[in-house]
Amino acid sequence: MRKEPIYPPPVRRAALYIRVSTEEQAKKGYSIPAQREDLEEYAKVNGYAIAGVFIDEGKSARKRYTARPAFMEMMEKVKAGEIDVILFIKLDRWFRNIADYYEVQKILDAHNVAWKTTQEHYDTETTNGRLYINIRLSVAQDESDRDSDRIKFVFQNKVSRGEAIFGNPPLGLKVEDKHIVPDPETAPIVRELFHHYEIHRSISRAVREVGEQFNRVLWLDGTRRMLANPLYKGVYRDNPAYCEPLIPPEKFDRVQELLKARSIRHNQTGRIYLFSGLLICAECGRKMAGRYAVTKRKEHNWEYHLYRCPTAMQYHRCPHRKEVNEEKLEAWLLEHIRSELDAYQMQWESASAAPMRPKIDRAAILRKLEKLKQLYIEDYITLEEYQADYEKYREKLDIAQVEPRRPDFEHLRTYLHADFQAAYSAMTPVQRRDFWHNIVKEICLNTENTPQIIFCL
Repeated sequence: MRKEPIYPPPVRRAALYIRVSTEEQAKKGYSIPAQREDLEEYAKVNGYAIAGVFIDEGKSARKRYTARPAFMEMMEKVKAGEIDVILFIKLDRWFRNIADYYEVQKILDAHNVAWKTTQEHYDTETTNGRLYINIRLSVAQDESDRDSDRIKFVFQNKVSRGEAIFGNPPLGLKVEDKHIVPDPETAPIVRELFHHYEIHRSISRAVREVGEQFNRVLWLDGTRRMLANPLYKGVYRDNPAYCEPLIPPEKFDRVQELLKARSIRHNQTGRIYLFSGLLICAECGRKMAGRYAVTKRKEHNWEYHLYRCPTAMQYHRCPHRKEVNEEKLEAWLLEHIRSELDAYQMQWESASAAPMRPKIDRAAILRKLEKLKQLYIEDYITLEEYQADYEKYREKLDIAQVEPRRPDFEHLRTYLHADFQAAYSAMTPVQRRDFWHNIVKEICLNTENTPQIIFCL
């Protein structure tokens, strides 16, 4: 009788999962090299083929597992059928949250993926084994919750006393004697950023001009976060008087209203409206709202975006009842944007040619501000005296009628080079939206939807 060939069992593919939180990295046995060495040895002894090493460094097990990038990458490979078993050293490397554990366990069960710990023994196939896992996870979660409560209590007391609980405050502030105080070297930069944005309402312009004024590199995203940071008005968490305000609270709140008015609303559908926040009804001054419509063309559904005046459509109090098609407006802008910029420049040149009334010497005031800063640095005046004089000179600059700064038309034309349309056609919808927001401040539309462009200059 012919014997059937005996084939060796297939080699199981193992994923090695390693996690360390910031405070555990220095602990013996929890470091990344130590965990990796232990897992690789276990896989070798038990005949596993290593399908990948997934390391989450500085990630707490208290956080949702979705906040662990390496863990999520590993789960994608589980769903793709590339992993048979997951190895980690201890259960607390895996989870300290029972709800998350069961949520992930459902995914593993659905793809027939097991898990094993190298330094502990667990049995997931019996009722007692699963009960033991629940108890261990509950104890770990309770310990973690208690530690978290103690840390929160300590931090709350520190915040209530106005003590710093971080060592790297934002630009313009510094830690001195455990408290947050204005930094005399960088505080003028922040004050000028807030003042510049409130006047011109353009973050990109503030970044460019204030950066040039102080010879410092500023970044758009960082500046946007700075302008919205309540620490600058002295507020932190639940303490409204946490530190000395660098920016007067009234001024800070005005800037927040401007930021809110200029922000782009992100809809939950994921649709990208290229001109969201830019289109203004010339009749009532309201921002025009976007909507989408679908038309069936042969076998396909054609989706297009429209903008309309909400005052006209919802309240019938505005004569601007025509909708504007985004695709048609986009095509018009691509064709006419450079000629519109030329016309805008000619209009500015004509207006700026008018004679000016006598003006205050702005350069002299700026020199006095620089001397004032030096006096404070050299300890010749107190911080209160510095702030009082700074505000006095700042008010003089605000009311001074100065010759208007010439807009940087050439800088804007770099966006509109000879072949910009070719580059534009290769952009994603998000990039196209950002393109228009970088060069256009507003597009006013009358009842006939004739565009009037106000550029970001």
